[in-house]
Amino acid sequence: MSASRECYARRTMAKAAVDRDIVFYPAEDHMGEHELQTWLAMTLWRLVYRYLAAKGRKVRSGHDQFFYWKKGDPTQRLAPDVYVLDVPGPDEFVGVWKLWDGPYAPAFAVEIVGDDYRKDYDDAPVKYALMNTRELVLYDPWANERSRKRKRWQVYRRNEEGRLVFAEESIGPTVYSEVLGCWLRRVVNSDGKPMVRLALDAEGHELFASEDEELESAIESVERERENAERERENAEREREKSARLAAKLRALGIDPDAD
Repeated sequence: MSASRECYARRTMAKAAVDRDIVFYPAEDHMGEHELQTWLAMTLWRLVYRYLAAKGRKVRSGHDQFFYWKKGDPTQRLAPDVYVLDVPGPDEFVGVWKLWDGPYAPAFAVEIVGDDYRKDYDDAPVKYALMNTRELVLYDPWANERSRKRKRWQVYRRNEEGRLVFAEESIGPTVYSEVLGCWLRRVVNSDGKPMVRLALDAEGHELFASEDEELESAIESVERERENAERERENAEREREKSARLAAKLRALGIDPDAD
């Protein structure tokens, strides 16, 4: 076989493989990440999941799952720290998302910046643009008010021309998500761990309750109801004793307290 015919045959076989989609798209890799990134992603996703459910929005959310956007090329992938799809998606659990299988481009994504912040700052918007993400929030947990190069928040949104473009940046505690319809706010919890919470107001005073806070609130509500029931029982007991003493005085005076 000539070199040209052999080259043509290889291209034909490669094209056939892509058309049949026999390419393997891994659901995981062996690259680790900083413990803080894992903590932030997990806690934020649980809040996003519960918030969307509370709003009755039929969407799909998750974290740290690969999205593939180029059929036949498993190197073109990205795993958002937190993501939201505009569609419920399939009923079963999904290992990876393939954009060509459905409308699975993230409507919202959060990328938590790691140690190589320059790489994340530069590369993430490009990759999320290729993935057709509608809104991207870059969160740098190591940025603070004294940072000269690092920004706590960077937001990119898709414009009317369909391009993912820079929208705003901030070193402040909060930033708004148009897709979620609420604010993301950096806080430090009671044990000193930094977290990203969902706020219902621009100042971040009204936070969407976490699971622990919701449970604590439910326990407090049950305790208040128990205390109220106990007070009502005690009041009723005092009224019965008061009525009994009055009846005894009337009998001492020769008056029947049960008489009409």
